[in-house]
Amino acid sequence: MAGRSTEQNQDMIALLEDLKVCVTEQDRRRIDALLAQVVDDVSNTASLFHPPQPTYDDRQGEVDVSAEVGSNEDLDIMDEDVLRNEGSRATGFIGKSSELQWLRRLRQDAERSKGASSGLKGPYGPPGDSTEAAQRRTEALRKRQQHDSSIRMRTSASTFYLDNDNIDVSRTVNPFELPSRETAQRLLDGYMTTVQDSFPILPETLFKHQFDQYYTSVMQGMPSPVPPKWLAILNLVFAIGAKYLQLMEADWEIGGQDHHLYWSRAHALGLDGSFLVAHPDLMQIQTTALLAFYFLSIGHVNRAWVVMGFSLRFAHALGLHVRNEDRTATVPQKEILLRMWWGLYSLEGILSTIVGRPSFVLEEYCSAPLPLPLATEQLLDEALTCELHERYRGAGIHQNAPQVASAASEPPNAGSYLKSRVQVGIITQKVMIELYSASVVTKSWKQVQQATAGLCQQLEAWLVSLPSDLNFTQAKDSTSFQRERLMLQTYYIGTKILITRPCLCRLDRRIANQTKASSEFDKQTARLCVGAAKAVASLLPDLIDTTYLYKIGPWWSVVHNLMQALIVLLLEMSYGAVHFPEDGKEILPSIKKLIRWLSTMAKNNEVAGRAYTMALRVLQGLAPRLNADISDLIWEDAARSKDSETFDFEDQFTAGEHGRAYPFSAGADAGAFGGEGMRASDFYNNQTGYASMFGIPARQPQAIPSFLGSLGGGGELLSDFPGLDPMFGNPFVTGYDEENPVTSGEDFFNMDAFMLGSQHRQARS
Repeated sequence: MAGRSTEQNQDMIALLEDLKVCVTEQDRRRIDALLAQVVDDVSNTASLFHPPQPTYDDRQGEVDVSAEVGSNEDLDIMDEDVLRNEGSRATGFIGKSSELQWLRRLRQDAERSKGASSGLKGPYGPPGDSTEAAQRRTEALRKRQQHDSSIRMRTSASTFYLDNDNIDVSRTVNPFELPSRETAQRLLDGYMTTVQDSFPILPETLFKHQFDQYYTSVMQGMPSPVPPKWLAILNLVFAIGAKYLQLMEADWEIGGQDHHLYWSRAHALGLDGSFLVAHPDLMQIQTTALLAFYFLSIGHVNRAWVVMGFSLRFAHALGLHVRNEDRTATVPQKEILLRMWWGLYSLEGILSTIVGRPSFVLEEYCSAPLPLPLATEQLLDEALTCELHERYRGAGIHQNAPQVASAASEPPNAGSYLKSRVQVGIITQKVMIELYSASVVTKSWKQVQQATAGLCQQLEAWLVSLPSDLNFTQAKDSTSFQRERLMLQTYYIGTKILITRPCLCRLDRRIANQTKASSEFDKQTARLCVGAAKAVASLLPDLIDTTYLYKIGPWWSVVHNLMQALIVLLLEMSYGAVHFPEDGKEILPSIKKLIRWLSTMAKNNEVAGRAYTMALRVLQGLAPRLNADISDLIWEDAARSKDSETFDFEDQFTAGEHGRAYPFSAGADAGAFGGEGMRASDFYNNQTGYASMFGIPARQPQAIPSFLGSLGGGGELLSDFPGLDPMFGNPFVTGYDEENPVTSGEDFFNMDAFMLGSQHRQARS
């Protein structure tokens, strides 16, 4: 009985020791005083029942040192002047979760004297949120800075993204011109087949229906009037599709246009300054989110992150982040809005990770349930949607853990894929908060280790809970959902790298009196980090085929994924493969493979080209110190440079792309539109300054049953547009007088309600 009491006392002492790093300085002194009174008595009593063990007077180094001892180091400071010039402002502040900071640290360490690639050895301050603890951490930082004579490299000098490049908007573009139907269909398909399931910003079935209706009306010589915002959305979809097809090396002689033209049209149609001060609506959310995605796809990540903030502000203003219990809305309507929200959330998560900045979404304020496991076309089945809505009613982001049995049995479809994507994104955001936020410096290294272990467990629980056909760890004979599996695997590996990255440094040189168990944890976690990076290289075929990667992978951020892994491997190489003493030579082949992929991608991807140049330069600096043979890469690079003497890949976008003449116009391709070209005068009245397309007389309606009777809508729909309900207005046809223009688009139609309503009615029309 006495032995049991002693064990309990020892457990209480251990708990108090752990709590010391979480309390104020005054409370810490009280705990120390209490422990000083009882610890000896407990230790003496314990010796009567157990063999001698280390007492709590023996200090644990990992408890006494701040989390800044890890590879992230100073999470709560900015060590450069971001405001100094336009270039540094274009890059902006980059946080420690970004591979750009990792690359900066790697290049900085490589240039230090005596090959001090492991970074500084200390000192490091204590954990705690007291003023005294903060002052001691600041003093330790100043001492480290005094010991480091090297000049701080600017972050903007280590970025391979294109934010420093201009994206000038063409002022001479005709915003109402459109590509031929054939080109437009290719652009739309490129977007829908690769982007839509991961980021369902648009209601797919409805948008395709609108697209078909509009182009049909154009080919008939009577272009249906649509709001400029909708045309802006369409052109952004075209711009994204054009960027994708460019990477796929599609034959652009068919259209002769590039993504910059469509972006210019979208800007002219609805992306001027006025939209920032207008009251939010769904189309504003979609426009800004698509613009953010477009900027991401062309390598302007700082712009993308900023614009995404507008989209999320609009979404919060309309309440998309909370559970929708509006009794006048149907379940399919709610699900469409829900998927839009989670599409925004997923895009925000990627951007926050890339630039290392906080997400604008606070999960504590979010109660929106997870997406239903339904395919896109199944959303038209209201009965099925309602049934699953009731079954998964409590499935929100705040539930304790995935229901492994039920989740694994879910059918593979767009809904279950999005749900899985969202769940791993939630884990990633936890990683950003628990390991990369500024407040982490107040934690001890032991607490960081505990957080790391817990996050790894959550990630593995997510993996086990994946639906069988989406689980990338299970061998599959079918190619069905191959793309979804690869995407989820990519997100899984990226999240694992983020979780384990803080341990990838020479912690054995930084923490005094570290326990053996703590040191072993650091080594094993570092091995997991390097192993995850090697897994990225293993995902890539040995025979380089960039179209394969773009077709089934995250083409919009693939350079981020490759560089995240490559820099981890280069870091381990700079440490002399200390975490892999038995097979350190296996790291170099993975590095070479990733560099070769970047080299091939650089042919038509400037972001990849810049990343390749930086990575090869770093490897060249490391190779002599480590006696690594990279002569094959040097030879290949020389051959590549010779082939590109007349075409500099680093200038192909800034000089060639934006300065290109656009020989194609919809007006010249009159045959595609029944002999009628698409002229600006068809859409815009120079006298009134308003779109003349709104002057087309309305047609006589035809009575058919209303699909959304529960919303109180009427039962008459326009005969030429059977999918439209008059309660939402008609976005294509109106009888308003163009000579007396209205002042608000809402007087023409309620596009928001239409976008939700007509999708479900199409199956009934």
